[in-house]
Amino acid sequence: MNQTEAFRDWLFRYRYVYRSRSTDKSKQRFLKALIADIIPFRKDLQVIEYDHTKKNASRNLYVGDLTKAKRIICTYYDTPPQHFGDYHFFDRQEQGRKTNQFILTASAVMILLGLLGTWLYIHFASGRFPLLSWQTALFALGVGIYFLLLNRVSRGAGFEQNLTRNTSSILALLSLISQNSQTATAFAFLDEGSYGERGLEVLRDSARPNAKIYYLDSIGADAPIRAIGKQFNEGQLQQLAIEHSSEAMGSINYLFCAEKQQDQTYVLPRKQLKQKELNLRNMQKVLALFG
Repeated sequence: MNQTEAFRDWLFRYRYVYRSRSTDKSKQRFLKALIADIIPFRKDLQVIEYDHTKKNASRNLYVGDLTKAKRIICTYYDTPPQHFGDYHFFDRQEQGRKTNQFILTASAVMILLGLLGTWLYIHFASGRFPLLSWQTALFALGVGIYFLLLNRVSRGAGFEQNLTRNTSSILALLSLISQNSQTATAFAFLDEGSYGERGLEVLRDSARPNAKIYYLDSIGADAPIRAIGKQFNEGQLQQLAIEHSSEAMGSINYLFCAEKQQDQTYVLPRKQLKQKELNLRNMQKVLALFG
């Protein structure tokens, strides 16, 4: 896959500038940047809001007319919460358990550190500095930073390393959009994909009944690329050396990178989740398959 100047710009900004996509404000910033990058190629964009609360709402971004498109290629854009261990595809219960374990453990560690810091301040520093001093201001700043970190950890935010999951799929979709202007193909960036299938459900409600929906996940990982679904072109998959299973997964066709376990489940190891470089060969296969 040749890295054009535009692709290198997307890679930098979505890997660093807009990599945090877990809060309402960070998601809105990401969507504004994404729209600005798509506008030069497609003008038929639409943002759909759903599941409103007092503080936020979920949003899907659609490129093309879903009611007319014969094929829809999509992926999720929200940042996955931190979790222990590997990423288990199609096993929400296991992922939820590992995420809860991380949140509880990290929160407990942060609280213990906070208690330790408070004890050290009370016993060694509280009576040494006047109220209006730079030492007191520095302590207050430290307390503020501590509670910000505690808030992030309690939400499973941590320090995002989401190049593989799922920035790589976002970049692949951007590349496809820049190369495909056919109205028969639509694209979708879905919210809440890290927590469930709510964004996908909203997409299906808007699409035509017989539209083929392809869902990308972690396609830039250093793992074999795999396809699950009945609506792939078998000849193309064989030509691109993509392992295919036609097992029933509802009406959705999945394309993702993972290791296959002995129990026939799919897992992306922790090492691949933290990788610092994209597997451009796998991304090129995606472009060739849908181009």
